[in-house]
Amino acid sequence: MNDSTTPRSEQLIGLLAAAHTPFNRGGRLDANIIHQQYELFVETGVDGVFLCGTTGEGHSLSCAERRTVLDAWVGVSDGKFPVVAHIGHASIRDAVRLAEHAAKAGAWAIAAMAPIYYKPQTLEELIEYLAAIAAAAPDLPFYFYDAPDFNGVRFPTEQVLEWGRLRIPNLQGAKFTSTDLRTYARCRRLEPPFNVLVGYEETWMPALTLGAPGVIGASVNFAAPVYRRIREAMDVGDLAKAQEEHAKALELHIVLERFGVVRATKAIMGMLDVDCGDVRLPLRPFHERELNELYELLVPLDVFARSLSAPKS
Repeated sequence: MNDSTTPRSEQLIGLLAAAHTPFNRGGRLDANIIHQQYELFVETGVDGVFLCGTTGEGHSLSCAERRTVLDAWVGVSDGKFPVVAHIGHASIRDAVRLAEHAAKAGAWAIAAMAPIYYKPQTLEELIEYLAAIAAAAPDLPFYFYDAPDFNGVRFPTEQVLEWGRLRIPNLQGAKFTSTDLRTYARCRRLEPPFNVLVGYEETWMPALTLGAPGVIGASVNFAAPVYRRIREAMDVGDLAKAQEEHAKALELHIVLERFGVVRATKAIMGMLDVDCGDVRLPLRPFHERELNELYELLVPLDVFARSLSAPKS
Protein backbone atom coordinates (compact mmCIF):
# COMPACT_ATOMS: atom_id res chain seq x y z
CA MET A 1 0.00 0.00 0.00
CA ASN A 2 1.20 3.52 -0.80
CA ASP A 3 2.18 5.23 2.46
CA SER A 4 2.02 8.74 1.02
CA THR A 5 -0.64 11.15 2.20
CA THR A 6 -1.42 12.00 -1.42
CA PRO A 7 -2.48 9.69 -4.27
CA ARG A 8 0.18 8.16 -6.50
CA SER A 9 1.16 10.54 -9.28
CA GLU A 10 2.24 8.03 -11.94
CA GLN A 11 0.14 7.88 -15.09
CA LEU A 12 -1.36 4.81 -16.69
CA ILE A 13 0.12 4.60 -20.18
CA GLY A 14 0.47 2.14 -23.03
CA LEU A 15 -1.40 -1.10 -23.65
CA LEU A 16 -3.47 -2.44 -20.76
CA ALA A 17 -5.26 -5.76 -21.11
CA ALA A 18 -8.80 -5.92 -19.81
CA ALA A 19 -8.02 -9.33 -18.33
CA HIS A 20 -10.43 -12.25 -18.47
CA THR A 21 -11.40 -13.95 -15.24
CA PRO A 22 -10.44 -17.62 -15.59
CA PHE A 23 -12.94 -20.35 -14.72
CA ASN A 24 -12.54 -24.12 -14.61
CA ARG A 25 -14.83 -26.57 -16.39
CA GLY A 26 -17.22 -26.41 -13.46
CA GLY A 27 -17.54 -22.65 -13.81
CA ARG A 28 -15.61 -21.86 -10.64
CA LEU A 29 -12.84 -19.29 -10.40
CA ASP A 30 -9.47 -20.84 -11.29
CA ALA A 31 -6.82 -18.39 -10.11
CA ASN A 32 -4.08 -20.87 -11.04
CA ILE A 33 -4.47 -19.79 -14.69
CA ILE A 34 -3.57 -16.18 -13.90
CA HIS A 35 0.17 -16.87 -14.04
CA GLN A 36 -0.31 -18.11 -17.63
CA GLN A 37 -2.14 -14.91 -18.53
CA TYR A 38 0.67 -12.90 -16.98
CA GLU A 39 3.33 -14.81 -18.92
CA LEU A 40 1.48 -14.16 -22.19
CA PHE A 41 1.28 -10.45 -21.37
CA VAL A 42 4.98 -10.24 -20.58
CA GLU A 43 5.75 -12.07 -23.82
CA THR A 44 3.67 -9.69 -25.93
CA GLY A 45 4.60 -6.41 -24.27
CA VAL A 46 1.37 -5.63 -22.42
CA ASP A 47 1.95 -2.70 -20.05
CA GLY A 48 -0.63 -3.47 -17.36
CA VAL A 49 -3.96 -5.09 -16.52
CA PHE A 50 -7.48 -3.90 -15.77
CA LEU A 51 -9.38 -6.41 -13.64
CA CYS A 52 -13.02 -7.37 -13.17
CA GLY A 53 -14.47 -4.91 -15.65
CA THR A 54 -16.66 -5.84 -18.60
CA THR A 55 -14.20 -8.30 -20.15
CA GLY A 56 -13.42 -9.73 -16.71
CA GLU A 57 -17.15 -10.34 -16.11
CA GLY A 58 -16.88 -8.35 -12.90
CA HIS A 59 -20.62 -8.00 -12.42
CA SER A 60 -20.95 -11.80 -12.63
CA LEU A 61 -18.45 -12.33 -9.81
CA SER A 62 -18.94 -12.35 -6.08
CA CYS A 63 -16.97 -9.85 -4.01
CA ALA A 64 -14.86 -12.71 -2.62
CA GLU A 65 -13.98 -13.79 -6.17
CA ARG A 66 -13.05 -10.24 -7.14
CA ARG A 67 -10.74 -9.99 -4.13
CA THR A 68 -9.13 -13.32 -5.03
CA VAL A 69 -8.54 -12.19 -8.62
CA LEU A 70 -6.84 -9.00 -7.47
CA ASP A 71 -4.70 -10.80 -4.89
CA ALA A 72 -3.56 -13.31 -7.50
CA TRP A 73 -2.62 -10.65 -10.04
CA VAL A 74 -0.72 -8.56 -7.51
CA GLY A 75 1.12 -11.71 -6.51
CA VAL A 76 2.12 -12.92 -9.98
CA SER A 77 3.03 -9.49 -11.34
CA ASP A 78 5.03 -8.59 -8.21
CA GLY A 79 4.91 -4.85 -8.91
CA LYS A 80 6.34 -5.20 -12.42
CA PHE A 81 3.39 -3.42 -14.04
CA PRO A 82 0.18 -1.65 -13.05
CA VAL A 83 -2.71 -3.72 -11.74
CA VAL A 84 -5.94 -1.71 -11.81
CA ALA A 85 -8.99 -3.05 -9.99
CA HIS A 86 -12.52 -2.21 -11.08
CA ILE A 87 -14.40 -1.96 -7.79
CA GLY A 88 -17.76 -0.62 -8.96
CA HIS A 89 -20.78 -2.45 -7.56
CA ALA A 90 -24.55 -2.05 -7.32
CA SER A 91 -24.09 -2.02 -3.54
CA ILE A 92 -22.18 1.05 -2.39
CA ARG A 93 -21.09 -0.82 0.74
CA ASP A 94 -19.59 -3.64 -1.31
CA ALA A 95 -17.88 -1.12 -3.60
CA VAL A 96 -16.34 0.59 -0.57
CA ARG A 97 -15.13 -2.75 0.81
CA LEU A 98 -13.60 -3.63 -2.55
CA ALA A 99 -11.82 -0.26 -2.63
CA GLU A 100 -10.47 -0.80 0.89
CA HIS A 101 -9.24 -4.25 -0.07
CA ALA A 102 -7.59 -2.92 -3.24
CA ALA A 103 -5.58 -0.47 -1.14
CA LYS A 104 -4.45 -3.16 1.27
CA ALA A 105 -3.74 -5.71 -1.47
CA GLY A 106 -1.34 -3.47 -3.39
CA ALA A 107 -3.41 -2.42 -6.40
CA TRP A 108 -1.86 0.33 -8.48
CA ALA A 109 -5.20 2.13 -9.00
CA ILE A 110 -8.96 1.61 -8.75
CA ALA A 111 -11.80 2.37 -11.13
CA ALA A 112 -15.58 2.38 -10.96
CA MET A 113 -18.40 2.69 -13.45
CA ALA A 114 -21.83 4.05 -12.63
CA PRO A 115 -24.34 1.62 -11.08
CA ILE A 116 -26.11 -0.60 -13.60
CA TYR A 117 -29.56 -0.81 -11.95
CA TYR A 118 -30.41 2.20 -9.77
CA LYS A 119 -28.86 4.69 -12.14
CA PRO A 120 -27.93 8.23 -11.09
CA GLN A 121 -30.36 10.71 -12.57
CA THR A 122 -28.12 13.76 -12.30
CA LEU A 123 -24.44 14.49 -12.62
CA GLU A 124 -24.38 15.40 -8.93
CA GLU A 125 -25.74 11.96 -7.97
CA LEU A 126 -23.10 10.21 -10.07
CA ILE A 127 -20.27 12.22 -8.55
CA GLU A 128 -21.58 11.63 -5.04
CA TYR A 129 -21.56 7.86 -5.69
CA LEU A 130 -18.03 7.92 -7.15
CA ALA A 131 -16.73 10.15 -4.34
CA ALA A 132 -17.94 7.75 -1.66
CA ILE A 133 -16.08 4.87 -3.30
CA ALA A 134 -12.89 6.80 -4.04
CA ALA A 135 -12.73 8.04 -0.44
CA ALA A 136 -12.35 4.46 0.75
CA ALA A 137 -8.90 4.28 -0.87
CA PRO A 138 -7.65 7.89 -0.81
CA ASP A 139 -4.02 6.97 -1.52
CA LEU A 140 -4.84 5.19 -4.79
CA PRO A 141 -5.47 6.94 -8.10
CA PHE A 142 -9.17 6.73 -8.95
CA TYR A 143 -10.44 6.38 -12.51
CA PHE A 144 -14.00 6.92 -13.69
CA TYR A 145 -14.94 3.95 -15.87
CA ASP A 146 -17.24 5.60 -18.42
CA ALA A 147 -19.21 2.84 -20.17
CA PRO A 148 -22.52 4.28 -21.39
CA ASP A 149 -23.11 1.47 -23.91
CA PHE A 150 -23.16 -1.02 -21.04
CA ASN A 151 -24.86 0.77 -18.14
CA GLY A 152 -26.90 3.40 -20.00
CA VAL A 153 -25.59 6.25 -17.82
CA ARG A 154 -24.77 9.14 -20.13
CA PHE A 155 -23.30 12.35 -18.78
CA PRO A 156 -20.65 14.39 -20.63
CA THR A 157 -17.41 12.75 -19.54
CA GLU A 158 -15.54 16.01 -19.40
CA GLN A 159 -18.13 17.32 -16.93
CA VAL A 160 -17.78 14.23 -14.74
CA LEU A 161 -14.04 14.87 -14.62
CA GLU A 162 -14.19 18.65 -14.27
CA TRP A 163 -16.79 18.64 -11.50
CA GLY A 164 -15.54 15.40 -10.03
CA ARG A 165 -12.15 16.85 -9.18
CA LEU A 166 -13.88 19.19 -6.72
CA ARG A 167 -15.20 16.22 -4.70
CA ILE A 168 -12.69 13.47 -5.45
CA PRO A 169 -9.10 14.45 -4.57
CA ASN A 170 -7.65 11.21 -5.99
CA LEU A 171 -9.53 11.42 -9.31
CA GLN A 172 -6.79 10.82 -11.86
CA GLY A 173 -8.64 10.17 -15.11
CA ALA A 174 -11.02 7.89 -16.94
CA LYS A 175 -11.39 4.72 -18.93
CA PHE A 176 -13.27 6.19 -21.87
CA THR A 177 -15.30 3.30 -23.31
CA SER A 178 -17.03 5.21 -26.08
CA THR A 179 -16.48 5.91 -29.76
CA ASP A 180 -17.42 9.59 -29.32
CA LEU A 181 -14.06 11.17 -30.09
CA ARG A 182 -15.46 14.70 -29.90
CA THR A 183 -16.12 14.12 -26.21
CA TYR A 184 -12.73 12.46 -25.86
CA ALA A 185 -11.07 15.54 -27.35
CA ARG A 186 -12.84 17.75 -24.80
CA CYS A 187 -11.58 15.51 -22.00
CA ARG A 188 -8.03 15.85 -23.29
CA ARG A 189 -8.27 19.65 -23.27
CA LEU A 190 -9.15 19.96 -19.59
CA GLU A 191 -6.69 21.83 -17.38
CA PRO A 192 -5.05 20.58 -15.27
CA PRO A 193 -4.97 17.55 -17.56
CA PHE A 194 -6.50 14.17 -16.75
CA ASN A 195 -5.15 10.75 -17.71
CA VAL A 196 -7.87 9.52 -20.08
CA LEU A 197 -7.36 6.11 -21.71
CA VAL A 198 -9.53 4.81 -24.52
CA GLY A 199 -11.61 1.73 -23.82
CA TYR A 200 -12.44 0.71 -27.39
CA GLU A 201 -9.32 -0.51 -29.20
CA GLU A 202 -10.80 0.28 -32.62
CA THR A 203 -10.47 3.98 -31.73
CA TRP A 204 -6.77 3.65 -30.83
CA MET A 205 -5.32 5.15 -34.00
CA PRO A 206 -7.57 8.25 -34.20
CA ALA A 207 -7.32 8.72 -30.42
CA LEU A 208 -3.53 8.84 -30.71
CA THR A 209 -3.88 11.98 -32.81
CA LEU A 210 -5.68 13.52 -29.82
CA GLY A 211 -2.89 12.58 -27.44
CA ALA A 212 -4.28 9.33 -26.00
CA PRO A 213 -1.80 7.98 -23.43
CA GLY A 214 -3.06 4.42 -23.55
CA VAL A 215 -5.76 1.90 -24.32
CA ILE A 216 -7.56 -0.65 -22.12
CA GLY A 217 -9.20 -3.42 -24.08
CA ALA A 218 -10.26 -7.04 -24.42
CA SER A 219 -8.25 -7.80 -27.55
CA VAL A 220 -5.07 -6.41 -25.96
CA ASN A 221 -5.02 -9.78 -24.15
CA PHE A 222 -3.69 -11.42 -27.31
CA ALA A 223 -3.29 -8.75 -30.02
CA ALA A 224 -0.99 -6.26 -28.28
CA PRO A 225 1.55 -6.42 -31.14
CA VAL A 226 -0.83 -4.84 -33.67
CA TYR A 227 -1.70 -1.98 -31.31
CA ARG A 228 1.97 -1.43 -30.57
CA ARG A 229 2.75 -1.30 -34.31
CA ILE A 230 0.02 1.32 -34.75
CA ARG A 231 1.51 3.49 -32.05
CA GLU A 232 5.07 3.07 -33.32
CA ALA A 233 4.01 4.05 -36.84
CA MET A 234 2.16 7.11 -35.54
CA ASP A 235 5.17 8.09 -33.42
CA VAL A 236 7.40 8.33 -36.52
CA GLY A 237 4.74 9.90 -38.73
CA ASP A 238 4.25 6.84 -40.95
CA LEU A 239 0.54 7.31 -41.54
CA ALA A 240 0.33 4.67 -44.28
CA LYS A 241 1.79 2.00 -41.99
CA ALA A 242 -0.48 3.06 -39.12
CA GLN A 243 -3.51 2.81 -41.40
CA GLU A 244 -2.41 -0.63 -42.60
CA GLU A 245 -2.11 -1.94 -39.05
CA HIS A 246 -5.32 -0.21 -37.99
CA ALA A 247 -7.14 -2.02 -40.82
CA LYS A 248 -5.89 -5.34 -39.41
CA ALA A 249 -7.24 -4.43 -35.98
CA LEU A 250 -10.60 -3.48 -37.48
CA GLU A 251 -10.82 -6.84 -39.26
CA LEU A 252 -10.28 -8.53 -35.92
CA HIS A 253 -13.05 -6.49 -34.32
CA ILE A 254 -15.50 -7.33 -37.09
CA VAL A 255 -14.99 -10.99 -36.21
CA LEU A 256 -15.21 -10.39 -32.46
CA GLU A 257 -18.43 -8.41 -32.74
CA ARG A 258 -19.99 -11.16 -34.84
CA PHE A 259 -19.72 -13.58 -31.92
CA GLY A 260 -19.78 -11.13 -28.98
CA VAL A 261 -16.55 -9.50 -27.85
CA VAL A 262 -16.30 -10.86 -24.30
CA ARG A 263 -17.10 -14.46 -25.16
CA ALA A 264 -15.04 -14.44 -28.37
CA THR A 265 -11.93 -12.96 -26.79
CA LYS A 266 -12.14 -15.45 -23.94
CA ALA A 267 -12.41 -18.32 -26.42
CA ILE A 268 -9.36 -17.00 -28.29
CA MET A 269 -7.29 -17.22 -25.12
CA GLY A 270 -7.85 -20.98 -25.21
CA MET A 271 -6.58 -21.06 -28.80
CA LEU A 272 -3.38 -19.46 -27.49
CA ASP A 273 -3.00 -22.21 -24.88
CA VAL A 274 -4.17 -20.01 -22.00
CA ASP A 275 -7.49 -21.65 -21.22
CA CYS A 276 -9.61 -19.21 -19.23
CA GLY A 277 -12.69 -21.41 -19.50
CA ASP A 278 -16.18 -20.45 -20.59
CA VAL A 279 -18.04 -17.24 -19.87
CA ARG A 280 -20.72 -17.21 -17.18
CA LEU A 281 -24.41 -16.91 -17.81
CA PRO A 282 -26.13 -14.79 -18.99
CA LEU A 283 -23.28 -14.76 -21.55
CA ARG A 284 -23.50 -17.89 -23.68
CA PRO A 285 -20.62 -20.37 -23.91
CA PHE A 286 -19.49 -21.47 -27.38
CA HIS A 287 -20.64 -24.74 -28.87
CA GLU A 288 -18.15 -26.77 -30.93
CA ARG A 289 -19.33 -25.78 -34.41
CA GLU A 290 -19.40 -22.10 -33.53
CA LEU A 291 -15.92 -22.31 -32.00
CA ASN A 292 -14.54 -23.88 -35.17
CA GLU A 293 -16.17 -21.14 -37.23
CA LEU A 294 -14.50 -18.50 -35.06
CA TYR A 295 -11.13 -20.22 -35.48
CA GLU A 296 -11.42 -20.34 -39.29
CA LEU A 297 -12.18 -16.61 -39.43
CA LEU A 298 -9.24 -15.77 -37.18
CA VAL A 299 -6.49 -17.82 -38.83
CA PRO A 300 -5.87 -15.39 -41.75
CA LEU A 301 -5.52 -12.35 -39.46
CA ASP A 302 -2.07 -10.91 -38.78
CA VAL A 303 -2.70 -9.66 -35.26
CA PHE A 304 -1.82 -12.42 -32.83
CA ALA A 305 1.15 -12.77 -30.53
CA ARG A 306 1.25 -16.56 -30.96
CA SER A 307 0.04 -19.07 -33.52
CA LEU A 308 -3.51 -20.17 -32.89
CA SER A 309 -4.22 -23.77 -31.98
CA ALA A 310 -7.30 -25.39 -33.47
CA PRO A 311 -10.11 -25.91 -30.93
CA LYS A 312 -10.07 -29.31 -29.27
CA SER A 313 -13.17 -31.37 -30.00
